[in-house]
Amino acid sequence: MLFAVEKLESEICKLRGLLRMLHEDQPDVLEDVFEFHVGSLISHASPENHDHIRACAHEMLVAIQALPRHADEEAQDFSLMPGIVARPS
Repeated sequence: MLFAVEKLESEICKLRGLLRMLHEDQPDVLEDVFEFHVGSLISHASPENHDHIRACAHEMLVAIQALPRHADEEAQDFSLMPGIVARPS
C-alpha cells in the first residue's frame, strides 16, 4: 500500500521526533532505528519518491546528530519503582 504525500510527511515528522529522543537517550541505536524507519517509508512510497525521501532523511539525520546532547547518563534512573526494594520470595 502506498502512502499519500500527507501521510509520508506525517510519518517523517514522527521519525524526526523519535530520532531526537534517541539522540538524547540512546544514541547507540539511532542509526539502526533510522535505517529501519526510512526503509519502511520507502517501501510505502512510489519509486519516483525514493531518492527524495532518502536525501531528506539523510539531511534530517545529520542535523539531529549535530545537536548537542543534554542527557546526563550518570544521573539517569530507569527504575520503574525506585522506592520498592526487591524482596526474596
